[in-house]
Amino acid sequence: MYFRVQLLRGLYQSHRCSHQMKEAEQIKGIWTRSALLLFTSLILFSISAYFGIGNESLSKTIYDLSPNEFETIKALFGIGQVIQGILGSILLLFPPALYFWVFTHVDYKKLVIMQLFILTIYLIEQALSIPFHIVGLDQVSLPFSFGVIAQYLTDYELIINFFSTITLFKIWSIILQTTFIKVLSEKSTKISLLIVIPINLFIWIFIALFPYIKELL
Repeated sequence: MYFRVQLLRGLYQSHRCSHQMKEAEQIKGIWTRSALLLFTSLILFSISAYFGIGNESLSKTIYDLSPNEFETIKALFGIGQVIQGILGSILLLFPPALYFWVFTHVDYKKLVIMQLFILTIYLIEQALSIPFHIVGLDQVSLPFSFGVIAQYLTDYELIINFFSTITLFKIWSIILQTTFIKVLSEKSTKISLLIVIPINLFIWIFIALFPYIKELL
């Protein structure tokens, strides 16, 4: 029995898809789908860079630089954003799959496929975020982000940044990962959640701290 990776089907038929993947002896389409998602990531982050999304900090230097210098720095910043986006997509695929393998000993390729579904959700979120950013909303104000609620509960920037990284799409990702881990490893829902939540929590904390890390560098 072989399993062909179908990204959208894995999102809305995750339980059935996970059972089919568990029984599969051969897997087809993993590298072509990986390349497709990385290309999609390139396109989305290029669009974000084109519209200047995420480079708000550069506006502080606009009066300190000549127009040519500012445009050069803006272009380099955009290129850096695109590279960062692609590297982020790669890191979302392989290291988490290795983490899940350590705790489940499920076939590593099958865990990479699971992360392909997660990357698909991530890119859907990225695509839907672009129009909101274009009209002037930042990450903490996105309608599907918990940062909106956090702004009403506290003025502490770090806490707001942390909750802004938690979105409805991230919750969807946790549900999907838990479903796949439960089926593939035959562990209980509770144990599957105990495996899934820490890695996601680590990623959310890292994203929340990333602006401060960049300033230190």
